[in-house]
Amino acid sequence: MNTKRTSAQALDQKPSRISGSAFLVTLVLICFLSGLYAWWALLLYRASRLAATHDGMSFLYAIRLEPANASYSDQLGQYEMWQAQDPLAAASRFQRAVELNPYASSYWMHLAQSEESLGNEPEILNAIRRAIAVDPMTPDIAWNAGNFFLLQGRAQEALDQFAVVMRNDPLLAETALEVSWRATHDFDAIRRRLPPNPDVYLKFIRLLTGQRQWDAADRVWSAMLELHHAFDPHSALFYVDALLANRDAVGAEKVWQQLVTSSGLQPYIHPGNLVVNPGFDQDLLNAGFDWRYNPQPGASVALDQTQSYGGGQSMLVKFSAPNSDIGLFQYVVVVPGTSYVASAWVKSQELETANGPVLAVCDAYQNIEYSQSEETLGSSTWHRVQAAFVADHGAKVIALRFLRNPGSTQITGSFWIDNIELSPITSEAK
Repeated sequence: MNTKRTSAQALDQKPSRISGSAFLVTLVLICFLSGLYAWWALLLYRASRLAATHDGMSFLYAIRLEPANASYSDQLGQYEMWQAQDPLAAASRFQRAVELNPYASSYWMHLAQSEESLGNEPEILNAIRRAIAVDPMTPDIAWNAGNFFLLQGRAQEALDQFAVVMRNDPLLAETALEVSWRATHDFDAIRRRLPPNPDVYLKFIRLLTGQRQWDAADRVWSAMLELHHAFDPHSALFYVDALLANRDAVGAEKVWQQLVTSSGLQPYIHPGNLVVNPGFDQDLLNAGFDWRYNPQPGASVALDQTQSYGGGQSMLVKFSAPNSDIGLFQYVVVVPGTSYVASAWVKSQELETANGPVLAVCDAYQNIEYSQSEETLGSSTWHRVQAAFVADHGAKVIALRFLRNPGSTQITGSFWIDNIELSPITSEAK
């Protein structure tokens, strides 16, 4: 009986001893792993702290502490490349970095830079192409790759990379176009690579007009319209102005008409009237064939919604000092040898002067005045003033202006302008 009780007690105590041993082993293992992790974390921390000093020896210690970290090899390579001026050592560091991490395009580009300093063309091209393969759409990589290809005389590959920049970085698109044009002057090659983005096309047109490449600009403009993509017409008005400055009246009028047709400028046009925005009911574009305004001393100009003749508002001019030109004018393409009549509805209030304002028709390119209307003086209700003229046989574009002649006399008061018209005089009217 006692023997059986002793055996049962022994059996009850044995699991307790086993459980205690297992707990002790587990506790030791946890402590060991925790210490190992803490030691590893400390190494990583020390390595990162050393790398943060940007010192050559510190980078070496960081690599010894964490040899599998490609970033440290790359950073040491940059130090040896730019500070130590040792491209051979840098190349070996960059080579190690790409071996550890072949998916970082910046490492490949750094390797290409070091190989370029060593004059190793095959290695340069291999590194650049590996960078492009890893990261084909990043503008920074494409920009650097494009410049590398240019230095190597590989213009077409360079244009391919600058096209990536144009597609993906609007801020760099203009610079990429300039570099592409300056390096190759290959209009067709650049045009073929333009992304289907009207803004990039317009940047190219601006570049071409600045280089006086008028035929090329016209072809880019036509290609842009064929995209049938919406664009802000205001961003294209510079092209009309450039053609006008080049005295290409036909080209300027063509581009203007295409702008009107393909964008939101239709309200500016009034059939039967050659004047654009004749009643000032639309925002002044200050470009193209709309009204332009250059502020002049002695005359302030503003839209007035309280006074109009048949529209929603008029243009108010307040005179306060001698003034010969209020600064408001519009270009109109005319047919040489054709008779026209220009007119405007005007109103005045206490317009005190010896020489009142007139509607004048002038040649846009030569110092020739074809005609002017009667003066407006004192206070008057709305009335029509007009000026008939025949366009000179050499005329291309005329300017409608509001002038005073002479403009040296004192003038004060208010002058309103509305509903300006210009139309050819038909044989019946004659």
